[in-house]
Amino acid sequence: MQKDIFENFQKMSQLTLDNFKKLGETNLLIGQKLLQEQIKLTNSIIESAALNAETATEAKDFKYVASKQAELAQDLSKKVADTSLACADIIAEAGKIYTNLFEAGLKAASDTSAKTGGKTSKAA
Repeated sequence: MQKDIFENFQKMSQLTLDNFKKLGETNLLIGQKLLQEQIKLTNSIIESAALNAETATEAKDFKYVASKQAELAQDLSKKVADTSLACADIIAEAGKIYTNLFEAGLKAASDTSAKTGGKTSKAA
């Protein structure tokens, strides 16, 4: 009976370590995807600032500058919205992965527990 308990404890420990490894890998993947989106948005902001400065230096009248700034603001707003949607998709994907990890862990723990429970009741 003690041998079974130790074996199951070892299985649960291994399962816990495996789940922590999967969780770490998932967190790293999510962090990388979110960082890529941030980099894209940062590049867009820098490009917009450069275009805005270029427009201001080349401008001959205020109307032209104002219309170009409005165009750039609209374009940048679209990019921010697109980035927000992409980040929301990444977070939703992460939620699914976490849910699957949690459910797999519960199932494995339940299976191990059921095996232990069955063996100890037979031994008793």
